[in-house]
Amino acid sequence: MAITKKPGVKLPAATMAQFIEAAPDGAKPAKAPDDGSVQITLRLSREQLERISNIAKRQGIPRASYIKRSVFIQLEADEQGK
Repeated sequence: MAITKKPGVKLPAATMAQFIEAAPDGAKPAKAPDDGSVQITLRLSREQLERISNIAKRQGIPRASYIKRSVFIQLEADEQGK
């Protein structure tokens, strides 16, 4: 006996829209903050990321905050010639 594909079910557009809007982030699209910031990507080893995560957790701050703070501490030191 051949395996057959079940026919697709077409839902009305209103039903699909209602389903999407019921999701926590479905009502309105996410938008970037208007504070002039930009998003970047960093490539780190798993070990480095784990070390960063552990220190941030120990300090009770999010990992991204720890990374931002570290960058700006180093930037200040470099700009002052230290």
